[in-house]
Amino acid sequence: MKRTILFFALVATGFSMPKLYAQTEQDTVKPGQSKSENELRRYYDNLKKVTKEGLDQELLDIKEAEKEELKKRINEIDGQFEKGEITAEKAKALKEEAAKRAAQNIDNKTAIIQNQMALVERDIYYSYEHYNGAYLNLGLGQETDEKGSFLLGLEYNAKGLYPRKDRRTSFDIVAAFGVGGATGGGTKLGDTYKVWKSAYSEIGFTLRSRLLKESNFWRLAYGISFQQNQLSISDNKQVVNNSGYTALEPFPYRIKRNDFSVENLVVPVMIEFGPSKKKDYRTYFRYDTSKSFKVGLGGFIGVNTGAIQRMKYEINDKEYKIKLRQDYNTEKFIYGLKGYVGFGSLSLFANYELNSIFSNSAHKDHALYFGVRVDL
Repeated sequence: MKRTILFFALVATGFSMPKLYAQTEQDTVKPGQSKSENELRRYYDNLKKVTKEGLDQELLDIKEAEKEELKKRINEIDGQFEKGEITAEKAKALKEEAAKRAAQNIDNKTAIIQNQMALVERDIYYSYEHYNGAYLNLGLGQETDEKGSFLLGLEYNAKGLYPRKDRRTSFDIVAAFGVGGATGGGTKLGDTYKVWKSAYSEIGFTLRSRLLKESNFWRLAYGISFQQNQLSISDNKQVVNNSGYTALEPFPYRIKRNDFSVENLVVPVMIEFGPSKKKDYRTYFRYDTSKSFKVGLGGFIGVNTGAIQRMKYEINDKEYKIKLRQDYNTEKFIYGLKGYVGFGSLSLFANYELNSIFSNSAHKDHALYFGVRVDL
């Protein structure tokens, strides 16, 4: 009972792991605990060497970063002068101010690093950041700030971690909605299934990997998605499995609605291309496609996870509903073609299944859908 109470107390108040506050190494490693004097000395010597090398590199990075920022600022000032927005005297004054600011930044930041190096010489390793690393937070109704914000669920905070200079792969949640039906085997789109009442939905995720080292024009898009093809059957018919043979047979009563849904789990693989904007930050860069035109062409493979038939019909003005999940001999292996064209996060898409809907049937139909796709 006590363990149960403790568990709910932790969930209600939230817990974090690990949140590391500023500390010195001398506080955490003490002689005589689990290391001999020689082992402890070697530990400190190695830690000192690694830390000093890192601080020396930090000094170089500070100077290079400030020089780069100063160069960008001077280019901005030159651009303002060329456009006639400022005079030559004003441009000169702004450049002097920018140079002075950069020098002050270098002096202040260098002083911090030099002080850290002095502490390291005395075997003191001090972090001045409030949090030193990422943490995982789980809570239910946990208050997170003085404004009344609260945490409801799971939070991952990457504070203290530095972004990678170049990230060649990005991640998106994908959602798609559309209409369609089936075609092939002598039938046209709309003959067997009602186009505007047949619906397509998809939810999944997509990874995009840049194919070229210095350009983001060509990308490989791949992932996994759950699809549902909902076919609205025409002519007052129902899907029937006759001992392994699937047929569309007339229903004896008036059908108000009859939907046959096929559920698939698929892996799409696409070649996506289109322009993107390279954004340079101080220590890293990224390619942005949020305001760019894009085209994706490729295909998908997957498996059928089931089929459901939902019917609503009338007998003597009384309405009945049935839902049947059974084996309708739908193809178990799914494969087809896929394409989209769009701008930013919105696209128009089309899906065409090369496999027939049913494995053994006179209706050799292939599902065809088109609609709107959103990359979240």
